[in-house]
Amino acid sequence: MIKKLETRYSYLSDYLFINLLNTINGRNNIFTDFLEEEGLMDEWLSLMKERGLLNSEQVAKINESPINIKKIRLFREQCRDFFLEPETKSTFLGNLASNTEKAPLFFDKAFRPTPSKGGTDGLISLIAYDMLTAHHNGLFPKIKKCKSDTCYALFVDTSGRRKWCSMEVCGNRTKVRKYYAKKSEEHT
Repeated sequence: MIKKLETRYSYLSDYLFINLLNTINGRNNIFTDFLEEEGLMDEWLSLMKERGLLNSEQVAKINESPINIKKIRLFREQCRDFFLEPETKSTFLGNLASNTEKAPLFFDKAFRPTPSKGGTDGLISLIAYDMLTAHHNGLFPKIKKCKSDTCYALFVDTSGRRKWCSMEVCGNRTKVRKYYAKKSEEHT
């Protein structure tokens, strides 16, 4: 498990693609899309590098060309729909594979992928590869949406019992709300 860092994101994962999917945040009943603001894509790339999910070569290659935020957001929404809307699953894996063809990946001696192109295609290619690897490793059925009404985060449930992206944030808030609701019912 990667150490926990203080960031504006409510939940950070050990998977690059989950972290892209979680660039939508609901905290304190305020909806934030971190891909709307200028410069936040660079911040996200730096955070992924700091967490060890991207290396210097990958980030340098991605930064060789501009990133089209609209295309990244569309890709993110297609990916989120795949996990949240069952009817979108039929062609999704083929679309992921075709995304890696737009910027073929090269692998170093440690088998770390680097896209052949930078910018939008390079970033999407890396994320698509991360997703295809996760699918191959049987991770997709374990991906769940946080049960908190105010949270948009997706997470990997390895135990089969987990309900929240983070017990410290969403789990405690939900339990406290239920506790006070129960107490107020008892007093009425």
